[in-house]
Amino acid sequence: MILLEDLTSTAIKVLYVNEEILHLSKRFSFEYKLLPNDALIAATCKHHGINKIATFDPDFKRVDFLEIITNLS
Repeated sequence: MILLEDLTSTAIKVLYVNEEILHLSKRFSFEYKLLPNDALIAATCKHHGINKIATFDPDFKRVDFLEIITNLS
C-alpha cells in the first residue's frame, strides 16, 4: 500500500482541491459541458497552470486551455 507521505517524497506531486478549484469546476461543468469529475480535473489543471493532459477522454478536447496528449510512445 502506498501512503500519501510516500507520494510526496517522489517525483509525483499531490494537488489538493480548494474552494477556488471547486468554483472553477462548477463553471467548467457548464462552460465546457463536462461531467463533474472531468470538470474538477480541468479546474485543477487551470488553477495549477497545467496546460497538457494525457487522456483518451474526448471530452477534454472541448477545454480550450488544455492540450491533449494521446500518443505516449
